[in-house]
Amino acid sequence: MSAFNRALNVLDALLNRFLQFLLITVTVAVTWQVFSRYVLNDPSSFTEELARFLLIWITLLGCVLAYRHNNHLGLDMIYSQASEPYRKVMYFIIHGCVGLFAVCVMIIGGYLLMNMTDKLGQSSPVMGIEISWVYSVVPLSGVLILIYSLNALIFPQSIPDALEE
Repeated sequence: MSAFNRALNVLDALLNRFLQFLLITVTVAVTWQVFSRYVLNDPSSFTEELARFLLIWITLLGCVLAYRHNNHLGLDMIYSQASEPYRKVMYFIIHGCVGLFAVCVMIIGGYLLMNMTDKLGQSSPVMGIEISWVYSVVPLSGVLILIYSLNALIFPQSIPDALEE
């Protein structure tokens, strides 16, 4: 196993643990929101906002992990529909397009979105968190997807069941 693959495995483990932490946090926040609203009759003001921000992070980072493990529904549908001679070609086209999307839309577009909200000074109304920090997950996810797509293109055997079926 190469050093690059070992580094990606460490990154996978860290991403997985971070997503677990976010899921536990959003579960606690929503549980507290329901408890404070219906039992204490004094709804918590920050939990709805916190849950919304956490769901943004969970969704985008979850997409990164799904892409890494070839569990992304759209990619699998395209690949599985291709006939045998075209599967290798489709594999490289798919991962090339994913990498291009990650760079153009997520990294560049996400950075521009963060920059715009930072210049406007937008912050969340209840928690006072700068919205640019919430949006920072977009370019972060783009960088991770780019790393994984480059891995898929350079080392296609490192993607489980990618070239087989």
